[in-house]
Amino acid sequence: MRVLAGIALMVASLAACPVEAGSTVAENIAVKEAEVRGALMYAYDQAAWHSSDRFTAEVAARGLTDEDLGKKGVRGYVVEPSSQGHLLVTFYSETRIGRFAFARYRMAGSKVAEGGLVASDEDAKLSITATRLIDARDAAIKAMKELGHGLCSKSSPNTLVLPPDASGNISAYIMTSTTVDGIYPAGGHYRYDFDAKGQRVADRRFMKSCFDVDSRKKAGSAPLAVFVTHLLDAQPTEVHVFVSLNAPVRLFVGTVSNRGVWKVEAGRIEYVQSLSKD
Repeated sequence: MRVLAGIALMVASLAACPVEAGSTVAENIAVKEAEVRGALMYAYDQAAWHSSDRFTAEVAARGLTDEDLGKKGVRGYVVEPSSQGHLLVTFYSETRIGRFAFARYRMAGSKVAEGGLVASDEDAKLSITATRLIDARDAAIKAMKELGHGLCSKSSPNTLVLPPDASGNISAYIMTSTTVDGIYPAGGHYRYDFDAKGQRVADRRFMKSCFDVDSRKKAGSAPLAVFVTHLLDAQPTEVHVFVSLNAPVRLFVGTVSNRGVWKVEAGRIEYVQSLSKD
């Protein structure tokens, strides 16, 4: 019954739009880009999450407190591509003389392949890519404040920065973080693009309001699907893909501009049908 009710609500929300729908060439290209970006976002987020768990454990084992880390200038982490398909997560410190690696972890998916706190005799310099990614993240946070982009919770945002693309551009995402198991925010996410010179060249929001994808069990059963109305694109975006990789439910996305219905499941986007009248 909940699935049928969701379809009815989605159809009603799209009924006022007269535009003919269809999965066009442009939409298909955008879908493939969204799938690639969403999968990359998920991989980087997983690497950051699981390396943070290891970092926290190792810091505690050394008897270091948050105050100690603050005195050492530890600011955060950066994720960058590494060899053999791994991702390198570096927790770095920033002082008056520069930024330096405090800990490094080479991640194979969500597993720590190797790494730990940087030894005193180890080269602690950051790569050029790592420096660019940190700069992009800092610039995105600044832009978010300047543009008045708000989050959908009071918790600290989740920052996610993708490596430079073929043109040297970097995309930095500032996202509303998950605070309750089984609830994944679909709104309150932003993307800021920076060129090879570090100049912001584009920015966007992915939803005009807050909306949570709730996959928790209710009355003893989990939902079969969740329906989302999307106003800002003609097809689902990388955020829909990212959410689908985190939430164990099917997403059905109704795109208002072309009255399309799309299924997003386990990182894959599929065009379902048009709600346009004949």
